[in-house]
Amino acid sequence: MIKTISLIIFAVTFSTPLSVLAQEVPRIQIGEGQKEFPESVTSISDGTLFTGSITQGVVFKVAPGAEQSELFIAAPTDGPAGSFGVYADEANGALWVCYADPAVFGGGEALPSVLAAYDLATGEKRLAATFPAGSLCNDIATLPDGTAFAADTASGRIIRVAAGSGVAEEWLSDPLLAGVDGLSFGPDGVLYVNSVTSHKLLRIELGPDGAAGPISELATSEPLKGPDGMRFGSDGKLYLAENANGRVVEVTIEGDTATIRPLPGPAYNGATAVTIVDDRLYVLETKLSAMGEDTDPGPFFIYTVPLN
Repeated sequence: MIKTISLIIFAVTFSTPLSVLAQEVPRIQIGEGQKEFPESVTSISDGTLFTGSITQGVVFKVAPGAEQSELFIAAPTDGPAGSFGVYADEANGALWVCYADPAVFGGGEALPSVLAAYDLATGEKRLAATFPAGSLCNDIATLPDGTAFAADTASGRIIRVAAGSGVAEEWLSDPLLAGVDGLSFGPDGVLYVNSVTSHKLLRIELGPDGAAGPISELATSEPLKGPDGMRFGSDGKLYLAENANGRVVEVTIEGDTATIRPLPGPAYNGATAVTIVDDRLYVLETKLSAMGEDTDPGPFFIYTVPLN
């Protein structure tokens, strides 16, 4: 099962051809040009950014205003070696990191994913929760109390780790969640998710006890193609990276309708994540279409796009 699903995810998510990016867009280099393949980006209010590396398993930090990342968290010494989703829960001082086995892309036997939490200031590990077998921990979102939710893209489910528990439990599994990828809590307190394989945008209600409620599929004004990382802005709009379209879109949600507006900017070679600081949108270009090839993909960048 994981082999089939993984190959589908790889084919749909990372098939965007290489594009020449507009050099006038400000950018931040990730790593040293050593095939880092970052997959996710997150931020805190002072403008500090964090991203990972599928191939190296490290977590990078970018100081406010810097044009180059620095190493923040070393790669784990055991378990899955690739760092995928990253999410800064500034209110609780935690940096969450999804670790998954890159073998999942080749359809091979993969180690179970691990969702770990680190101190946001020091990088000291707080806890680590191991997922069930056949998992691919991807995007992350948290509740105000620090409870974390993570997409298990390979198994079509959402995993929850209660605040401080260190225990991964299945929160919701449903056929609509096949290929689940991006997660973000909206200003209404509802969890919004997307599927990178079915190209759907979904809404999941939460019950008073935190249990999963009904799933609703939103009607989009135009088709999405490879929706990936997404985050709500302070304006109440959802900003979503479409990796297979090489673009970022602004989504206005009204009831069960989602109006899509493409944002101006370059054509990205696999835009897989976004984060927002004030009026700036940071877009991560991943280049995963080049992963596993002998050619050098060149350096990786986070691009800054003004929202105004």
